[in-house]
Order: sequence, then C-alpha cells, then structure tokens
Amino acid sequence: MIDFEDFYRRFDDPITALDCGTRCAPYNEYGVPFCCDTRHAVPTAYDAEWAYLSANTQLWHVYVPDSQAHAVELRRQLPDGQVLVECLGHRHCERNFRTLVCRSFPFFPYLTREREFIGLAYYWEYEDRCWLISNLQLVSQAYRSEFLDAYEQLFREFPEERENFRQFSILMRRVFGRRMRAITLLHKNGCYYKISPHNGRLRRVLPDCLPKFSAYRIAAAMPFPDE
Repeated sequence: MIDFEDFYRRFDDPITALDCGTRCAPYNEYGVPFCCDTRHAVPTAYDAEWAYLSANTQLWHVYVPDSQAHAVELRRQLPDGQVLVECLGHRHCERNFRTLVCRSFPFFPYLTREREFIGLAYYWEYEDRCWLISNLQLVSQAYRSEFLDAYEQLFREFPEERENFRQFSILMRRVFGRRMRAITLLHKNGCYYKISPHNGRLRRVLPDCLPKFSAYRIAAAMPFPDE
C-alpha cells in the first residue's frame, strides 16, 4: 500500500521554474488556469489517495457533475478504484495535498509496444489550452526524474495501472497515426524525441524546435513574447 504522505513528498518538485498557471489563465475566459478548472479537466484520486486526502485536508470534495449526461460520460471514463474530485480552487491550493493527477498534468507515462515505460507524453487534447505543452523545453529535469520514480512505484503497487497507461499509449499511437503526426516524448534519458506512431522509431529533437499550439504559437511570434 502506498504511503501517500511520503509519496507526495517525493513527487513535489515544481514542473518548471515559472508559474505556468499564470501563463495560461489569461487565455481562459474565467481567468483560471485550465488544469485547475473542472470545466476543462476533472481530477481523479485513487481510493487510498482519497482516503488520505479526506483525512488530512479540507481542500478536496467529491466532484458533482453539472448534468446527468455529463455524469454518465465521466463514469464511463473513470477507471475502477478511482474517484472524481474537485478542489476549492487554485487560489486556495495547498501544494502538499495536490493529487497525483495534479502533480502529473499535462503528462502521463508512455509505454511502448514492448510494454516499456520510457518517458512522459502529454494529453494531446489540451494542446490548445495548456501553455506548458507549447513550452516543453522548460520542464525541469528534477521534475522528470520524480515523475518517473513516482509512476514506477505506482506500477509496482497497482499493476493494473501499467496496463491502463499501456492501453492509453496505444490509443495515442492510433490517434496520431490517423493524423499523420509524430508523438513528442520527454524520454527518461533526459532528452526529447519524436516517435513514429506506426513503427515506434525514435528520432531525437532539440527542445527549442518543438511545436507551439493555438494562441501560444501566435504569442511566441510576437516581438515581445514574454509580455
């Protein structure tokens, strides 16, 4: 059984030196970082994780969908052994009690056809909203190392999660294959790669050459992109 107090302590390094929430919030009509807005992403917690959180903080409560149709869709997507949760909002965040999903976003562990966990891929549906996906060169090596260690431990404790993420990696290859796109990977060796979704071939790339998306592509082309 995972000791979530210790687990959180060992996966607590900031994802980047910048507060990325301040970079994406201006693009959200509600002025909230997209990853903290349940209109865009509803966090989950493992049952044991939820037990730890509910016993130690008032930050979280069970998420209540805004419609029956939404509830049905979320239940369909929710893996066994997890619960949908919602926090009090980003202004009330208690960093020590962020869920694993909060600490991981926008990344998930990518597994190859050979079932090897080789690094971090991102949830592509957030390309248009997540500032970090357009600035992957800023993800710290310390964060990447902690992410890898955290999910290796998770897979040891919950082997079914390794299979769940293997299936999600398969889905990503199918989606990107149809779109004729390569998958971006933050490899466990510290480098960046493009993966062919058809044959799994890896091609090393420079992080500054990775693509930017949506409004962030436009902003990056401005004379003063950091303003």
